[in-house]
Amino acid sequence: MVSFRQLLCFVLSLLSFISVFYSVGKLSIFLATPVRTQDAASQTLPTERTELRAALFSLLFNSIWVVLFVLQHSAMRAAVVKRFWKAIGLELAERSIYNIASSYCLLLMLKNWKSSPTQYCLWFFDVEENPTLWWVLVGAHVLSWIVVYGGSLMVDLPELIGLKHVYYDINDLAPPMSYKSRDLQDYYQRYRHPSFVALSVVLWFTNGMTIDRSLLASVWTLYMYLAWNTTKVDLQYQQHQLERKRAELARVTN
Repeated sequence: MVSFRQLLCFVLSLLSFISVFYSVGKLSIFLATPVRTQDAASQTLPTERTELRAALFSLLFNSIWVVLFVLQHSAMRAAVVKRFWKAIGLELAERSIYNIASSYCLLLMLKNWKSSPTQYCLWFFDVEENPTLWWVLVGAHVLSWIVVYGGSLMVDLPELIGLKHVYYDINDLAPPMSYKSRDLQDYYQRYRHPSFVALSVVLWFTNGMTIDRSLLASVWTLYMYLAWNTTKVDLQYQQHQLERKRAELARVTN
């Protein structure tokens, strides 16, 4: 018999699944959409006070949403937050609630993002006049997101979303992480997001890099670099797993 707590956690895990894919989809469109000529910001610094004020206001406004996402992403991983969910009986939904909150912060940022027409543009390439460049831009983003989604599947996406926690609890099984090796558990504690390089590409590879877009790319790239503290032990673990896979494939093919 499924309890009310399990049913609630299951609903939250489904909402987490939907929220993550919807928000990441919106983010991918936001980052991949080329800047058109008529929308391109100025490539000269604003000199008039009103133009400068408008540019600084949009930059400050966008900074709030960028920092909000980083703070939420870090604060909800704290031990005190995990103890709170456990105290109220929602430890099963901890991962789901974290994903829902991250998705909501991301959607808030995308909805409220403001780009001033006087915003200084670091670089701009007219992709409307160069179809090859347009396809290179879109293709790089598509390939990068394929790498990100593929990597998410490899790091156990159902567990990352929160679905596995509820399924295991309903079937009277131990938490899903307990079935993984100690080395893999330690690795997942430090690194759960796939491909630093692919995410950096979608942040920086654009035909029109404004100051506010560069702020977003700089803050998130720095956050990824500092938060994903992969160690030498992690690299050795990955190399060992790769060698095991190669040996298994060799036995199968032979």
